[in-house]
Amino acid sequence: MHSFLSKLFGKAKVTAPQESVGLEILAPDSKRTSGRREPPTELDWSQAEYIPLPPSPPTWEVDGRDEFHREYNDPVIGPVIQAGFKNQHTKVIKLAFGLSPEQRQGRAGAVIAKAFTKLIIQRMKSGQIAAAAKQCVDMFEMVPGHVQDVDHRRFNRILAQMDKEGKKHDYTPVDAASPSSLPLFTASDDAPWTLAGERKLLGDERPEPAFDIAAIDVAGTWLLDRSGSSMGRPEVKSVLRRIDRCGLLVGEKALRHDAYRTGAPAAGSSIAIMDSNGVLHIYDAGLNVVAETDLREDLRVVDHFRTIDTNYWGEFKSQVRAVDIAPEGDQYLFTLADEVWCCKTSGRAVWGVVMPLKEGWKRVVGRSERFGAGQEVEEALRLFGLSLPVNPADIKRKYRALAFAHHPDRNAGDASAAEKMKALNKAFEVLTGVDPNTLGFEESDVTYFARTAPDHVIEAGGFRLEITLTVGTPQDWVYAASFAAANRGAYLATYSGKVILVSREGRPVVVYDIGTCPSEIVDVGRYTYFLTPTRLYVVEDKVKLAAFLDVFQQGRLLVSQTGFGLLTNKRLQWFTEAGVKVGELTSRDPIRAIHVADGGAVVQTRQHRVEVQGLAM
Repeated sequence: MHSFLSKLFGKAKVTAPQESVGLEILAPDSKRTSGRREPPTELDWSQAEYIPLPPSPPTWEVDGRDEFHREYNDPVIGPVIQAGFKNQHTKVIKLAFGLSPEQRQGRAGAVIAKAFTKLIIQRMKSGQIAAAAKQCVDMFEMVPGHVQDVDHRRFNRILAQMDKEGKKHDYTPVDAASPSSLPLFTASDDAPWTLAGERKLLGDERPEPAFDIAAIDVAGTWLLDRSGSSMGRPEVKSVLRRIDRCGLLVGEKALRHDAYRTGAPAAGSSIAIMDSNGVLHIYDAGLNVVAETDLREDLRVVDHFRTIDTNYWGEFKSQVRAVDIAPEGDQYLFTLADEVWCCKTSGRAVWGVVMPLKEGWKRVVGRSERFGAGQEVEEALRLFGLSLPVNPADIKRKYRALAFAHHPDRNAGDASAAEKMKALNKAFEVLTGVDPNTLGFEESDVTYFARTAPDHVIEAGGFRLEITLTVGTPQDWVYAASFAAANRGAYLATYSGKVILVSREGRPVVVYDIGTCPSEIVDVGRYTYFLTPTRLYVVEDKVKLAAFLDVFQQGRLLVSQTGFGLLTNKRLQWFTEAGVKVGELTSRDPIRAIHVADGGAVVQTRQHRVEVQGLAM
């Protein structure tokens, strides 16, 4: 987007022209055109196939939040949990002695066990090993259900140290499994897999902990070091790495930008990365730059912000919730609040759509209805150094002068400059009802949102009282979007829980009603997967619900052409394409990488690997 000063004072930056498909007049009585090169089409899904799916419960209904609030507010248990939140470990232990064995269960027991562990370690570090031993015994007696092997091993080390130092005690070592005695990898009894080739990795074989899996597709895996630490160079903000399906390195690229949003289709081999400045970078499987575009400077984005009167929070990057690249690598999409744009890599729009407003709202084109109270008007006039009577030209002239003097671009060393500009902008809107960003236009018409009917109607004694609450958000933002595997369609998911499959022309084909916006959408052809924080939906042939799984805290989704997995820190569950569980693999240490191998797959931790024969990925 052009800087504010260049818009206000006419010093526009010269950029390459974007392709156009025409302009749109906003209203018959307006002399101003929108400047929008490709106006979005409001989606009308009345003719699309509607598929209501079993609603996905909100996170707070399954994460034990209600139970937590009951315990937190309990007059006896609550103080223990509250002290634990404040890391007041000694206080936690003192309060714990006043609880019954039943009250020391559940969340309270976990808080007490953590407090014991912290205090025991502190005693050991300070040489108070006798006190540490006593606290170990107290822990074992008070919260036995929360004692782990690591606690037993710590107690035995304390006793060994006391014996070495000749300190008398009446304690006896306890049984504790050694970490080395635990199996590195274990397959569930029902899994049709065979584990073989288990061995320790050589130094150059070990996965680098700085890299996380960004996406998995048909040809390999994208890894991202989001901190750039693996390069050790200050100019490197992140590192992109590509490995093939067998785990072999294809290439690595040091990036001078960070990675704020990413998108990569399961059926393709490219990746789209938007940095925190709003620049979209597209890389192919060879890590070559396919396209780069500053979305803030995109004419569709510029026009959106200067012609729509609504409250947007956060920085520009917060308004773009999703980016993606088509499987063919020649189109990208990005969301902007309640809009979605599909573009060629040249920047030309293929289609643009805007979601319908929420029920009870309508779009109105004209002068904004915003206004200030009498006191706000007086304060705005005082800030501008004006008094009544005043004409619009005086207000505009004073605003230009003050904005020129106080804009942050001209006052880099003044930390208060941004607040001064906010005050100026607010004052200008109070006095004129016009967004300062529209000053470059001949007219001040903008699109704003109004209620279609009152929220409440009270009739009594022949009187009718209508009450309209203007609070709330009229727009249904698009929070997730990704290309379909075939036919160049796309899935668009809104905050309200609607997922709309649109055609290659941007027309609605199917509407899935989930009730919660999915965090991930993966289409591999016959099957499509919608993952919410609490549920995974498996949709077959676009219209048939094949399976849905409760997946709260069950791990991230890994999808291949032959099935899908749920991967947590130390467990991999594998399912068929249709959602039937095949088996699961557990590891002693966190799983770092999974690769395809002849007749199965290879699973790696930081230091070990195993071949899982029969696991078809």
